[in-house]
Amino acid sequence: MCILMCMCMLTKRAQILFDEKVWDRLSKDAKSKNISVGEIVRQAIESTLKHRPKPFKGKIDYKALINEGRKAY
Repeated sequence: MCILMCMCMLTKRAQILFDEKVWDRLSKDAKSKNISVGEIVRQAIESTLKHRPKPFKGKIDYKALINEGRKAY
């Protein structure tokens, strides 16, 4: 899907180890969508990166932040 959508070449490789349960879920999901497990992992990473909050621009009041966190306990 990535190659068709953005015409990008995949040039970097990563090795990830999964336990049997996760691998079985990924394999079944990939088969049902007719894509590779690698494509599922790439899509999950893209989705995660898109939903990350943007860096805060401005001064952070760390003391207030710590005190706010302490209120939870």
